[in-house]
Amino acid sequence: MYTTGATVVALVGSFVTAAIAQYASATGRRMRVLRTAPHLASQFRRNWVSVLSATLLISGVCLLATALDTTETDPGGVHWAVEGVLILGAARAYRLLWLFNAVIQATDRDLADSPQPTAQHPPPPAPR
Repeated sequence: MYTTGATVVALVGSFVTAAIAQYASATGRRMRVLRTAPHLASQFRRNWVSVLSATLLISGVCLLATALDTTETDPGGVHWAVEGVLILGAARAYRLLWLFNAVIQATDRDLADSPQPTAQHPPPPAPR
């Protein structure tokens, strides 16, 4: 169970990394404001770092639990630690969805505001 938890969280971590890459590469006006406005930018970065660090923590605790939980009775309460970080993971997953939605909305609005290229027809073939 612990290994499965670590694997799922690691997959979510790769999703977080992809979302951060999209955030960092977007070039529209709204994304520029999100990244440069003093209060908004620091808040957005803190949220991304929080989500990413939580995925690392959860994966680490799950892998540590795999090594520590070697008996049937669980005398150290390892399963409680795993359940605690999984609850943390659920909260961070909600935050991740909110952040990713904000990035997608800003990117889509920037795309809608950008000038649309006009459809150009290819030039007629040259006479031979």
